[in-house]
Amino acid sequence: MPTVLENRDRWQHHNWAQQGDEWSPGRSREGTAVLWSRTIFPRIQRFVPSGTVLEIGPGFGRWSHFLRHLCRKLILIDLSERCIAACRERFAGDAHIEYIVNDGASLDLVPDGSVDFIFSFDSLVHAERDAVGAYLAQAARKLRVGGAGFIHHSNLGAFVHPRTGQVRRFVTNRNWRAETMSSEVFRRLCEDGGLACHSQELINWIGRGRNADRHRLDGRCIPLTDCLSVFTHSNGTRVRPRLIANHAFVEEWRQAEWLADVYLKSGQDTGSPSIARDEQRSGPLRRKLATALGVWQDHGANGVAALATQRLREGATFARSALKARLLGEASRCFAWRHFAG
Repeated sequence: MPTVLENRDRWQHHNWAQQGDEWSPGRSREGTAVLWSRTIFPRIQRFVPSGTVLEIGPGFGRWSHFLRHLCRKLILIDLSERCIAACRERFAGDAHIEYIVNDGASLDLVPDGSVDFIFSFDSLVHAERDAVGAYLAQAARKLRVGGAGFIHHSNLGAFVHPRTGQVRRFVTNRNWRAETMSSEVFRRLCEDGGLACHSQELINWIGRGRNADRHRLDGRCIPLTDCLSVFTHSNGTRVRPRLIANHAFVEEWRQAEWLADVYLKSGQDTGSPSIARDEQRSGPLRRKLATALGVWQDHGANGVAALATQRLREGATFARSALKARLLGEASRCFAWRHFAG
């Protein structure tokens, strides 16, 4: 389960050479543009253009680049000082953008009743229930009357076994998703915060590795580990949300990938070249040392020890999973060979 500390550590020292485009189809700026126009914008177009838009977790401005043209004021809030600094540099010519570094759960610096639309995509999927709940508890105060929100969050909690508390084994591509979040949890958090959840779209997400191409052939083999939720003020009334299971999201992604490859040229809006050059020069050892130094400054020796212990546990878990997968794969191959040979 990614904690706020782990999230800050990960994104503060992540290799941002591609400014977040590595998570788009084709891992390119062109893929980001197609993903925005085909996947994200159609889902939020009734909320924009708008007055004030608040984006939670902008990273290096992957979606801010598009949102800044759809509002009179854009507020970017992130727990990583490095991400906010990168956005300041990237959008230095945009006077209508405000930048806030927070603690991963607070919206205190955003004036009450000032926001028309709250947006977060591919960021809060890594936030656990406590962080998402804190944001939603404040959202009702920050939104203007008639305001709305669109948040991409984890649904991995729907696959946690109620007795063992562990994610079920068939969910192999977890993509750093939060285990305590699900569509049901999000609806309850909205009710507790005075919000009404109007719709939820459960989606699958392409994993990486050897099985990525196989998964793309059949989206149904990937569990619906993500959720896109839309909410507004409750105004004292209960709303029954529309819940949609979209097994075709992987197909949307695949189409965006080949569209970007076929129709768009490379080299468009590469953002800040100085940031990319700095990222390319930073190696894994340098990033690890920077991570340890940052944790030491914020949390002392206990924080470094806790982080090291967590990394060792993750490494051991990965090693066990890899060994088990290898053994099962060899057994399956042997069985198939005997079957077809006979």
